[in-house]
Amino acid sequence: MAISKRTWTTKKGEKRSAWEASYTDKTGKRRRKQFDRKKEAESWMIKVQSELAAGLHTPESQSISVKEAAQIWLQACARGRDGRDAVERHTLRSYESHVRLHINPLLGERLLSSLTAPEVSAFRDRLLDAVSRSMAKKVVSSLKAILTEAQKRGLVSQNVAQTVSVSTASRHKKRVEIPSKAEVREALHMAQELRDDHQSHISKAWRRYYPFLQMAVSTGMRASELRGLYWSHIDMGKGVVTICQRADEDGIIGPVKSGAGRRAIRISPALVKVLREWKLNCPPGDLVFPNFQGKVENHANMRNRCWYSLSKRCGLLKPVEGKQGQRMVAKYNFHALRHFHASMLIASGATPKEVQVEMGHSSIQVTFDVYGHLFPENDAERTARAAAMDAEIFA
Repeated sequence: MAISKRTWTTKKGEKRSAWEASYTDKTGKRRRKQFDRKKEAESWMIKVQSELAAGLHTPESQSISVKEAAQIWLQACARGRDGRDAVERHTLRSYESHVRLHINPLLGERLLSSLTAPEVSAFRDRLLDAVSRSMAKKVVSSLKAILTEAQKRGLVSQNVAQTVSVSTASRHKKRVEIPSKAEVREALHMAQELRDDHQSHISKAWRRYYPFLQMAVSTGMRASELRGLYWSHIDMGKGVVTICQRADEDGIIGPVKSGAGRRAIRISPALVKVLREWKLNCPPGDLVFPNFQGKVENHANMRNRCWYSLSKRCGLLKPVEGKQGQRMVAKYNFHALRHFHASMLIASGATPKEVQVEMGHSSIQVTFDVYGHLFPENDAERTARAAAMDAEIFA
């Protein structure tokens, strides 16, 4: 390994100079790279020496680009990384979107061997200027995963994105939007009226949507869990629904996302009655809330034909600015019914652990992150505790 200064004259007669760092790679081939400054050459040589000693060095001429590494990562996700199951289709589509819309336009042509942590930090900052903090965090996570996969395959010596992050401190998080009791009552009452409407095509649709909404409010189940629910998972006699599977965005039935998602929820006699009535009209098959053909209902149909339509009828809309001007959207998304159920559990005196179990959260921390502000604080107890501490210190 050597660093030397070389000078030359261009065809135009201009004198130029540069510092050249040279070394022999593991195959015995001589490699060279030029730098404007000697310190840059020395820093680079230290890095190369370390990589050669660890057997992880990849010459720049043989390095692949971030774009190529991203494609390798996506293929690994599609078939399952590190012996795990393949990611779900909608998850893969999200990853592909991260790569296509954000990573490739800004970093796609960069070679893995020359990518630096400052460049990744600059990439993160540009994301924060262009997209939401939540989306920036997801894209940076995808970039980290791309480099991790490349590192495992010996395509790059280190993951320079490992220390780059997007803050998720509570001050950056928005509290979940939860409908009021009055709003939920109004929505369910409207759904019931539509179910009983004299026009057969309206009544036919809402005979299915009404129990779907009632189930969402009473159990806090996710839309995917409702769409994948089987009749065999409901014990009408005991009033218990067992959640063990879900339907993804493509209508494919599979297991719930985590072990905590497997749970049993008690349901009220009133809901049991609604479900018994619906079962008499439900298309034949295993599914509790299928489409008219007895297959898994499309998620967009439930969101638009059911939830948005109901929100519009109840006046639960809000304006948003889009590329084509202002438009009206539902004041709450369908997931807000899940938040409503959690808020009712907390108001009824359920402990954080009970809320975690019923909602199917992977950890108690998730429960506190989402609903911590809803749990009551015992001000009298806190005051007494503070007084006792002061008395012990200052006595």
